[in-house]
Amino acid sequence: MLEIALSPAYLDFRNELPSSYTFSKNETKILLLEKAQGSIEFDINNNTELNLVILFLPSIDNSKKIFNLDFNLNKNSNLNLKIANLNNFNCDDNISINLNGENSLIDYYSSTIINKNFNKNSVIKSIHNSRNSSSNIQAYEVLKDISKGFIRCISDIRQGSSSSEAHQELRLLVLDKEAKADSDPVLLIDENDIVASHANAIGMLDPDQIFYLLSRGLNKIEAQELIINGYFEPVFQLIENEDLLNYLKKTLKEMI
Repeated sequence: MLEIALSPAYLDFRNELPSSYTFSKNETKILLLEKAQGSIEFDINNNTELNLVILFLPSIDNSKKIFNLDFNLNKNSNLNLKIANLNNFNCDDNISINLNGENSLIDYYSSTIINKNFNKNSVIKSIHNSRNSSSNIQAYEVLKDISKGFIRCISDIRQGSSSSEAHQELRLLVLDKEAKADSDPVLLIDENDIVASHANAIGMLDPDQIFYLLSRGLNKIEAQELIINGYFEPVFQLIENEDLLNYLKKTLKEMI
């Protein structure tokens, strides 16, 4: 297990998950997940702006794990959620964001890498239960070797949630021919006067990008690393602990 000194800004849930956790003030938190699996419910109180980074870390115990993370956003609450999944085991992660209060907002960004023969399945739900709620989901996944990855993103705008917006973007990058990627963008709309959109793409590295980087003196591996690092940089740039940041970058490089 990674051994580092953590400040109060960190929530170390690597060994044990609480059943619930409440955020009641504007703050930035970094949550570490590893070998402890299970379900946790997060409550974000009225008028609270939360910046939350979730890091799925490698574990010595690489048995399959299931994580169920439920977020309840109340009136005028704002969640900026960024996730980096660097774990080394088969994993199902189910993330539900319940926009329960008027003017609640979720801005979600995730980056995942899967290598070897691991299988990761992600389900992301944004559930609009109140008017003028907003969800923006961006999920990126990189697959290598003979790994398998699946993302289902559900934007559910329920009756009574007028003047709401829901947007989602799924991008799955397949580096090797034997790797398998699949995605399922879903829009469920039961209300008028809303805005909703989705974008979905599965493919290999852009040969024009690779050619450009090769022409600038990089080799193919270096070019590949640079592009993949770009997916994780929005998460990594929020990590101020130098030891943890170096560990994350080293882990990502080894997985690439």
